Amino acid sequence: MQQQTYVYHVVPLEQVRRAKIVADAQYSDKEWLPAYQWLEKEVGFFPLFLSVGDIEAAYVTGYQNQWRVFIGGDYGEDKQYRKIYRKAGEFPNFVLFAFPLASVPKRRFTDYQWWNIVLTDVLCERAVDNQLHRRLFKNSWTEARWLRHSRRDSHYVQMLAPELDLAAAEFIWVRNKATQEILVKQGFKNVAVKRLALES
Repeated sequence: MQQQTYVYHVVPLEQVRRAKIVADAQYSDKEWLPAYQWLEKEVGFFPLFLSVGDIEAAYVTGYQNQWRVFIGGDYGEDKQYRKIYRKAGEFPNFVLFAFPLASVPKRRFTDYQWWNIVLTDVLCERAVDNQLHRRLFKNSWTEARWLRHSRRDSHYVQMLAPELDLAAAEFIWVRNKATQEILVKQGFKNVAVKRLALES
């Protein structure tokens, strides 16, 4: 029997509703917005981003990063580099939703590795050439081939969708019991407290 293929999407707790969510530019990081708008022109809808595959695909969503303490660094006025650490009360609260593939009827696959190159080109205001476009979308690939590719390595395949029905999630992960209780009160089922180890 073939293993169920899931797609995963992370939503900040404050945006969670037991309803359909529609991709909206106002929730996008302004730094990346030009690249998302480029994708919108290419696929015909403003995208929600989903990872595809087994449980390892959950890492592509960034769910685990809500436990990250060290988040980078910056140079102060004295030109000395200082590491930045999150303090209590500064950690995000992400909710991971896992859906059977069939529950997302409108979808488009892209190569996640090539998306990072496209994103850089768009943000640097360089044209995305035909070769790069082909590598990103792989228009000759069937959905079955995309899914085989995701089973080999879930970090290679990204799925785009214009909307998601959060109520259709088969299971949900949250960071703590307080968040679990909030979602259960909203009517969600199969909500589990789940922490993922940070990638080094």
